[in-house]
This record gives sequence, C-alpha cells and structure tokens, in this order.
Amino acid sequence: MASGSKDLLEQIKWTNQELAKGPFGEYLNAWRRFTAVAHQDGALLRKEKELIAVSISLSKRCERCIGYHVKSALSFGATREEIVEAAFVAVIMDGGPALAYVGVVLEAIEAFEESKGSK
Repeated sequence: MASGSKDLLEQIKWTNQELAKGPFGEYLNAWRRFTAVAHQDGALLRKEKELIAVSISLSKRCERCIGYHVKSALSFGATREEIVEAAFVAVIMDGGPALAYVGVVLEAIEAFEESKGSK
C-alpha cells in the first residue's frame, strides 16, 4: 500500500511537467520561486517547516501534499516520531477528520523511508 504515496507524487510531477509546457508555465515558475524562498532556513529550519507542512497537509486532507511533505521532512532529517507527532498537532486542531488521515501519513513514511534507504 505504500506505493500509493509514490504514485501520487508521480502524478504531481507529470501534472507540473504538463503545466510547464503550456501558457500556465509562468504561473508554475512564479510559485516555484516563491516556495524556494519560503523553504530557506530562517527563524525556522527547513525540517521544521516540513513538519508544519505535514500538519497543515493533514488538516487540509491533501494526500498528495502529505506524501510530498513527509518525503521532504525525511530528507531533511525528521524522524518517524517527529512526523507522527506533527500529524497529531493537526488532530488537536482539526479533530476526527484529521485523525482519519494519520494513516496516509504512516503510509507515506513507509514509502519514503524505503526509498531513502535505497538511494
């Protein structure tokens, strides 16, 4: 089941490639420039920003976002425990609906922990 998160990220990659080819590529490039700046270390480190993004993704119920930010959090040194704790911050704020998506977070951790080890 862990491949579901990877499949969702492949869909995002494909969609972004298609958008970049057309008239909306300029919008995509502007968004990429913005996120590159917003992701830079500042008062918060990138790892911390990714943990926040995991929590927000969960409360927004965005499975693609969950997968992306779990993968990024792992790549910036977050542990499984930190990611799951960040997920429960969303549950504090969003209740049962967020709790229903914690399984998506666990699936993404499994998918991308496996990938991290195979690089």
